[in-house]
Amino acid sequence: MNSLKLITISCAIITSFTLLMLINYFLTKNFKSKLNNDGKLKISFAIWYAAMFLAGANIISSIISTIFEVIDNLVKIQPTKFYFELIKAISLVIGIGFIWFMLWFLVIKFLSKIIPIKADENEEMEEDNYGYFLVKGIMLIGLIFSLSPVLSLILRALIPNVEIPFYH
Repeated sequence: MNSLKLITISCAIITSFTLLMLINYFLTKNFKSKLNNDGKLKISFAIWYAAMFLAGANIISSIISTIFEVIDNLVKIQPTKFYFELIKAISLVIGIGFIWFMLWFLVIKFLSKIIPIKADENEEMEEDNYGYFLVKGIMLIGLIFSLSPVLSLILRALIPNVEIPFYH
């Protein structure tokens, strides 16, 4: 069982971080200039990318702790198609975790639009307005960290349960 847990958790971590990097790539690919005139990375881009990575890493930590419970519960239940149930449960947990990330990313995008500053992300990145991305990043990290217990509750509701018989 320990080797199963080690292999499964390792694969889940690698898959989750790969998915996080892929999502971050697609969310930041519309910025035309990520480098300044000197050829160095813009501070605003670095702040925004780091904020998304930290928020995603927090979600991955919730995902991994839930996957530990999934493995323990499935070992106790011993379903007939163990590996299929394991892959299904882990895929569900990882998928819901990254849907959670995208949901709060879109909420932050909406909140940054209703702030009285009428700012376009591409223009702010062009001008290297790191204050704008610092505020946005802090909002994203703050929301993800403060709502992390809610994500854990949602993920725990989706995992297979061990039925305990009650005898009188």
